[in-house]
Amino acid sequence: MKETDFIKQNKKKWARFEKLSSNKSNDPDEVSELFTEITEDLSYARTFYPRRSVRVYLNQLSQGVFTSLYRQRKQPIGNFIKFWVETVPLEVYRARRNMLAAFLFFVLAIIVGVISQHYDSGFANIVLGDHYITVTEQNIADKNPLGVYGDSPGGSMFFQITINNIRVAFFAFVGGILFTLGTYWVMLQNGIMLGAFQWWFKGKSLLFVSFLGIWIHGAFEISAIVIAGAAGLTVGNGLIFPKSYSRVQSLVFAAKRGLIIMLSLIPFFIMAGALESFVTRWYREIPTIVKMLIIFFSFAIIIFYYVIYPFIVARRYPEKVEVKEIPRFIPTKKINWHKIRKPGEIFTDTFTLLISKMSRLTRIFFSIIVPLIIVLISVTFYLEYQRFNFTMYWYQTFGTLFGTGIDFQYYKLFGWCVPFAMIITAAYFVITDKREDNLLGNYLKFMAKHFIWLYLYALVIYSIFLFSPGIFLFFVVLVAPFLNAIPSIIIHENTNFFTALSRSFDLGKGGYGDSLVSFLALVAITVIFFFILHNPIAGIMMIFDDFLKQTLITVVDSYSVVIAIVHVAIYMLYFFIMFSICMISFSLNHHSALERKTAKGLYERLEHFGKRNRSYETDLDFD
Repeated sequence: MKETDFIKQNKKKWARFEKLSSNKSNDPDEVSELFTEITEDLSYARTFYPRRSVRVYLNQLSQGVFTSLYRQRKQPIGNFIKFWVETVPLEVYRARRNMLAAFLFFVLAIIVGVISQHYDSGFANIVLGDHYITVTEQNIADKNPLGVYGDSPGGSMFFQITINNIRVAFFAFVGGILFTLGTYWVMLQNGIMLGAFQWWFKGKSLLFVSFLGIWIHGAFEISAIVIAGAAGLTVGNGLIFPKSYSRVQSLVFAAKRGLIIMLSLIPFFIMAGALESFVTRWYREIPTIVKMLIIFFSFAIIIFYYVIYPFIVARRYPEKVEVKEIPRFIPTKKINWHKIRKPGEIFTDTFTLLISKMSRLTRIFFSIIVPLIIVLISVTFYLEYQRFNFTMYWYQTFGTLFGTGIDFQYYKLFGWCVPFAMIITAAYFVITDKREDNLLGNYLKFMAKHFIWLYLYALVIYSIFLFSPGIFLFFVVLVAPFLNAIPSIIIHENTNFFTALSRSFDLGKGGYGDSLVSFLALVAITVIFFFILHNPIAGIMMIFDDFLKQTLITVVDSYSVVIAIVHVAIYMLYFFIMFSICMISFSLNHHSALERKTAKGLYERLEHFGKRNRSYETDLDFD
């Protein structure tokens, strides 16, 4: 059917629907029936007239009605209630085996802590710290064994304790992504600490006193850690056992299920923090029967909601127990290079390109660039071994490795610019070379063609970073849009560094503001990623440092060197990702500036104007 016949046949119906949808006083049944027919017409138009004006009209008509019906519709309180009485219990039921595994493993960890403390009286000092043991021994001498819970004001203690509990549970949950090993480590660590802690009090003949005091809040707190561990195992098992899904799809579905369990723990974190901050401190004044009732009812709430109630809900809704997840299809976005982009578009297109090219990038990185990095790191550690053999702050490790500040060495400057230039080359290669065969060979040819000039570019930028005084860096930010254009000009225009430098000022004048905003966005991303690495509360470096130190301190004398090596590996991945993001963004900025100056993309679109567009029919629309 021709588009004109299709319109003629249905235009009265569409006009009627348009009139009814704009009037609130109408027959809802008629509107509903017409809406169904409109969506069927839209489906037909998408199939046979995908690039026609009628498809745009029907899409706007149906979307407008749908938006008016649902956008402003508030979520009823029933959805909130349903989350707690149905959604969470069903997820817990589906994770019941993980819940049992987490519980048994945690009990085993407690037993390990008890046995270790029983046969080594100094074990508690290792896992709890000498300061904590010393303070507690002093409190015992003052006949206030749990006095540590009353040292801080209740309000500030509440926030600190609640945040810490959430932090530990979050680590247990996120640790599942490490194939469940991270989750098991968190539970092992906390279980051993708990067992050693309680048995240390037993050695002081205070086991019952400590039990009644600690478990006032511990019933909720420890239970939450176990349940968070079950959520982490859910995530990890989704990664290990993807079944018929891809591993990424299975991980996404498992993370969603685990997150529901984690969200359900928020009230219990708050209750545990409140009890520890405002109740436990009065453990001596509270009658024993009251303490026992608090502990009993706390465990009763946990056991009922997370053990008994899920089975009740599962029997009530047997059809909802098994969930068949449907992978979401995300169509591949085609990047139009010859286009003037605003900073927001550059940002989104940068990450679209990064995701689509990441497999090729990582293959080049680990196959060619990483071996060179290993050689460079080996030389640095050989020459600076004594420095790495001490515990250093992150900036000291960073300086020793990369030669910043007082640790500058010429071999670091000239050496590190080689892998940096190779990463820059790799980023440009994957977005310009479309060949699928002989990836590594083609990359080496590409690198041989452009490496000298990109190495010189890396040397200039690294030197500015190393030697520029603070006030000069502000000036560097202002000229950054021009400096950032240099590698793109070298690659896309196949020229040398010096020509690219002069051309960058000519090309960058038109879109200077947008380029500067894009660069500042990259700076923000770089800072955010670096903060994730070095966050003093829950940074990635801190997590690995804590794990490695406790694992290696009794086994390896030079454990600080091992920690430094892990730091270096993380830094390399960080630079790999950030350099890739920056170079893709620079390339998009370059094409945007080029389009402003030459309008190449506009001329190409004008050549095809009127050919199979939304406004005009051509013979291609009919068979």
